[in-house]
Amino acid sequence: MTTNKRQTLSLALLFYFAGFSAGLFLMFIATWADLEASFYGFPRQADPGLTGFNCPVLMTPSDLGILSLSFTNTAEIKINPVVRVWVSAPTVAEERKVQIGLAPGESQEFEWTVDAGNIDLKNFIFAKAMVFSAYPLPSLDATCGIFILDLPVSGKALLLALIGVGFLGMGAGLFRMYKLRVVNEWVGKYFPALSLVTVILVLGLITSFRGAWVQAMLLFAVIVLLLIILLGSFLLYEERKL
Repeated sequence: MTTNKRQTLSLALLFYFAGFSAGLFLMFIATWADLEASFYGFPRQADPGLTGFNCPVLMTPSDLGILSLSFTNTAEIKINPVVRVWVSAPTVAEERKVQIGLAPGESQEFEWTVDAGNIDLKNFIFAKAMVFSAYPLPSLDATCGIFILDLPVSGKALLLALIGVGFLGMGAGLFRMYKLRVVNEWVGKYFPALSLVTVILVLGLITSFRGAWVQAMLLFAVIVLLLIILLGSFLLYEERKL
């Protein structure tokens, strides 16, 4: 392989693994925070199943975060449920409550703020929302977690930067490898596998951002398994060349 092609491949791999590392880190912290939230000491008074409850993926200590809940009355009569939210704190979880009235098919959105005073276990903010039963609808709840990074930037800017590095890095790396796959045996061999890992990582990011931490954990395990297989295959490939 010529020096120019080696440099092009090295640059492609640098772009790809920089983006992959950023994406995998985001998937990991989003999944970890939601996993911890589900086992935090919130009251357990209903079955999970409440949709529309959202938290920021990450924050920094100087941020003011917004928790949001969108709830729709799917019954055929007016209901007056109580909406209650618990938010973590270093001592006792904070509790916030509101009673609402919704006509059939009507939706209402709620927002609550969280800040550094809600950080617990050093790196997390946890929250739980519950809509109490209002005939004929049952009680439903949901939890979510926010990962805290102690950095002198806003969490939103950091999140956008990591997403940008992730997608641009993986995209640029795969594009360069795609152009090299015909003239480079190594790229031709591993490009399909790297493309598959990328697709699974993107699915994992979407899943973890939606709060489905069980499915995200499974996808994370698949990614780790594929990386181990790829590493083993690469080492065997290099050994045969010696």
